[in-house]
Amino acid sequence: MTHRWLFRFDLDLRSSLGRRTRPEAVVAQEDRNLIMGPQTILDLDAADDLDAAYLAVRDHRPLPLGGFLVRRGREPGQPLTYQAVVHDFELDPSCRPGDVRRSLCGVVRDAQKRGLGFVATEALGRWHGRGLSLEEMIEAFHDTILELSPQLEAPFRLMLMLDDLDEVEQVSHLLRSRLLRRASRSFRTVDGDAAVVEVRDGVAKYHFRFVPGTLSGYMVTRVRSGS
Repeated sequence: MTHRWLFRFDLDLRSSLGRRTRPEAVVAQEDRNLIMGPQTILDLDAADDLDAAYLAVRDHRPLPLGGFLVRRGREPGQPLTYQAVVHDFELDPSCRPGDVRRSLCGVVRDAQKRGLGFVATEALGRWHGRGLSLEEMIEAFHDTILELSPQLEAPFRLMLMLDDLDEVEQVSHLLRSRLLRRASRSFRTVDGDAAVVEVRDGVAKYHFRFVPGTLSGYMVTRVRSGS
């Protein structure tokens, strides 16, 4: 039985942004005092309720970790920028995996409410050796995907933008190693070169599909118990 994919997680080079990769929104990491990210126009709607992050900006207070801001591009047609508030430089390390997960989950939920289906993100939590290790970042992204997959109203694509091919290769290897450690079973598809890893999260079952030997992420489908 063929199941429709819910979540597609891809890897690509940061240099591809705006060239072969044209997302509808971009996620940039930010610290609590807004010194890291771009200074563009906050996307505030008079009909919206101000959440804690926007209230903090208004009152010139540090933003809560695990939140995000939305900023419009300077030019018409530019993608939205989500500023994921994941760093506090008064802490060591400056970031925690749980803050990346909460912020990224919030971004994806907001993007779906806006009708967006493709978002590219920086390596959230990684900042000049002060934040997360690569393994911790991968764990945060993987946990985000598991948390969101039961809730998605439409298929969603998230692309992780990395600096060079060596980093893409390392992240691809870590993603698959983590999947295999959590797998309840794994198998090859009969219709191509893809491998499928089944992961159980409580009563839910998910199939993570990828092609061995390639530098890529994976596609996630939800499989109902007994199907």
